[in-house]
Parts: sequence; C-alpha cells; structure tokens
Amino acid sequence: MIDRRAELGHWIGRLEIILISRGVLREDGELVAEVGSRFPKDVEDALDGFIENPVELMGLLKICRDARDGRPLSPAVLMAARLMTREVLQALEAAGAIDFKG
Repeated sequence: MIDRRAELGHWIGRLEIILISRGVLREDGELVAEVGSRFPKDVEDALDGFIENPVELMGLLKICRDARDGRPLSPAVLMAARLMTREVLQALEAAGAIDFKG
C-alpha cells in the first residue's frame, strides 16, 4: 500500500526545488518578495488553470508541508492536496520545466 503522506512529501520537496530554481521561492520556502501577486511568466503559463496566483500556491505548499510533517489533516484534504500537487508537477513537466513520473 502506498503511503500517501510520504508520496506527497516527496512530491512537495521536488516542487519546492523547482520553484526555488525558477525564482518563485526563497531557500527557506517563502515567496520571493518580487514575485508579489504574480508568477514569473514561464511559471504562470505552466500553471495556468491549476494555480492562479502565489497566494494559492502557498496554501497548497502549507497543506503539503503539514502532511509531510505528520500534522493532522482530513482524508479529503490530504487527497485533494495530493491530486493538486500531482497536477502542478505534471503541468510543469508539460511545460518542459521538469521530468515528473508520478
């Protein structure tokens, strides 16, 4: 049986690395100040229809970090975060940013 929290923790780690390399997140996992309310154009294009702005992204990252760290989450929230994170990684892959094999 797949450990959904562990899988999500792995995916969120990969997503954080990508977002740091794209200038969206700082090394400490917080938004880069210059990003403000908009993503860099390449990230915005890749995430179009999935994540509308950096505030939504930070909400997803917080839920995923909570899951990774073992904090209590409802099964519905855990599943939604897993699906959304997978879609975001696949969107970045489709845009040529990464190679994601879920």
